[in-house]
Amino acid sequence: MEPAVHRISVIAEQPPAIWDRLETVLEAGGSPPIAMTRTPSTITFTCDTGDFMLRARVADALMTVCDHGEWRRSFQPED
Repeated sequence: MEPAVHRISVIAEQPPAIWDRLETVLEAGGSPPIAMTRTPSTITFTCDTGDFMLRARVADALMTVCDHGEWRRSFQPED
């Protein structure tokens, strides 16, 4: 199985603490692990799982680290 890839645009600048918290939440998220790379405008997540599962786990992690509903105003899926 090819790894699933999910790209998200960053549409609102985030404080550095958000990125640290997001990495921590993803690491604690279990198996298979989700890898995250980012540029100032895009975050790319990859994982050896199905696309739907990756998207669900990423959304859950973003909801955990952002204020209520803020993740939808701050990030936008590219794919």
